[in-house]
Amino acid sequence: MALPRPFLSRSDSRERPRPLSRLRRDVLLAAALAALTIVVYAPVAHLTFLNYDDNVYVVENPRVAAGLSWDNAAWSLTAFENGNWHPLTLLSHMLDVTLFSLRASAHHEMNLALHLVNVLLVFWLLTEATSQRWPSLLVAALFAVHPLNVQTVAWISERKSLLSTMFWLSALIAYVRDRRAGSPGAYASMLVCSALALAAKPMAVTLPLTLLLLDLWPLRLAPSVKHLAPLAAGAAACGMLTLAAQRAAGAIQHGESYAFPVRLGNAVVSYGWYLQKAIWPSGLAAFYPHPLDGLSVAAIAAAGMVLVVISASVVMTRRSLPPLAMGWWWYVGTLLPVVGIIQVGSQARADRYAYVPLIGIFVMAAWAAARLATRGPRLQRAAAIAGVAIVAALSCVTRAEIPYWRDSIALFTRAIEVVPKNAIAQNNLGMALVADGRLPEALPHFQRAVELEPSDTDARSNLGNALRVLGRAAEAVPEFEKALAQAPGDPTIHYNLATALTDLGRKGEAVQQLKEAVSLDPDYAKAKALLARIEAEAGR
Repeated sequence: MALPRPFLSRSDSRERPRPLSRLRRDVLLAAALAALTIVVYAPVAHLTFLNYDDNVYVVENPRVAAGLSWDNAAWSLTAFENGNWHPLTLLSHMLDVTLFSLRASAHHEMNLALHLVNVLLVFWLLTEATSQRWPSLLVAALFAVHPLNVQTVAWISERKSLLSTMFWLSALIAYVRDRRAGSPGAYASMLVCSALALAAKPMAVTLPLTLLLLDLWPLRLAPSVKHLAPLAAGAAACGMLTLAAQRAAGAIQHGESYAFPVRLGNAVVSYGWYLQKAIWPSGLAAFYPHPLDGLSVAAIAAAGMVLVVISASVVMTRRSLPPLAMGWWWYVGTLLPVVGIIQVGSQARADRYAYVPLIGIFVMAAWAAARLATRGPRLQRAAAIAGVAIVAALSCVTRAEIPYWRDSIALFTRAIEVVPKNAIAQNNLGMALVADGRLPEALPHFQRAVELEPSDTDARSNLGNALRVLGRAAEAVPEFEKALAQAPGDPTIHYNLATALTDLGRKGEAVQQLKEAVSLDPDYAKAKALLARIEAEAGR
């Protein structure tokens, strides 16, 4: 008699494949994410330091360039460096210098390592919170390779965003675990990670908002005062420190050019701009000048209409499609501090500001695709193929974008191609050409920078210096005098004017400028040396 079907021979049982365990499957998916990230961003190991903040944060910063020490660590806790309070970021740069000296490739590789950690944390957070691996994997893959994130990864000065995001995501993972299991250890981890996120970059002030959004979906819990109160207090304290640092550095813009209607209009357009670049990431640049002459009413109205329509849609579908609501308000809320309502610096917007906010847009896309895939096997296959194709396409665009960051000349040449009326890019390209020994090529870029932004004393001083070194001191003097009228308390401009006057033989006037420079900065060694030489030649 034949055996019943449920009985199998020993050899048959060996042939049947065993399903992967949950942990093993997650490890394999994480390994695939890691491989994707490393392959796409491998060229960052060949990039250099830039003359755009890398000099301020690392190369020419005496504290950071000296490496990690107790004295430098203590300094970092109170330093308002480049208009920011971010001690953890300064400590990170110091550690890099201690480990790798000023070898740019190693600093870039550290940035890549932190981005890789963030990619894995996004995957971990979403799988932990939702138990849905494939949408979580898609979100993490999009976050890993999206071209808008190139600036954050390829620019050493953006270490602050990478560090802050790492601790931000770690705080959210701890929050999810504590809300579900009530673990004292998870609660303590959440508080520590939140503090570290704020100490790396003040953009983490919106971290409490992201906790609320996790409560909305996927946790579906009532807000917890126990969790929100300490984080909100920390965010408020960090916000006040940041405002103080930016005021001290003169980074907060006021005046008619940055009037509130102009800032509000730019903020509305910026929300639409980031959405557009999330979908079609072309024409990216290191710097986008603020439209001080204002934006067209049509542009503001179109962007505003898009925001209103999407917001109304997610409100109406918040019960049936909660991931869309969570993702949209994540995007809107986390972008709010840097969208330009409080204008810091002279940029209209920046790719790096989208690093955390884009996670919300990716959540919307991934869970919309997952919802569509439930309607049948054909749609499921189509969604999978589309997801792979989109990730592959974005990876190719990102690989093409990274070479623009290889050095300052390439970076600002590209920025001028994208936005021709770009005074910052013109000035920085000029400085990069000077550093490369190409002064005659730098001169027209300084002239164009001054033409675009007559109040930029740095560009005007650079123009004056270029003219003087090229033997055109008579043309340099008026440029220094105009710069001095704009910034009479700048000892460097007094010194530069003195050098041009000396070249013209007007040493009496040069002495007056040098004495003024020394009175403004008693430790100004170059001014003292030139003053001493002129006085000695005159027999004094």
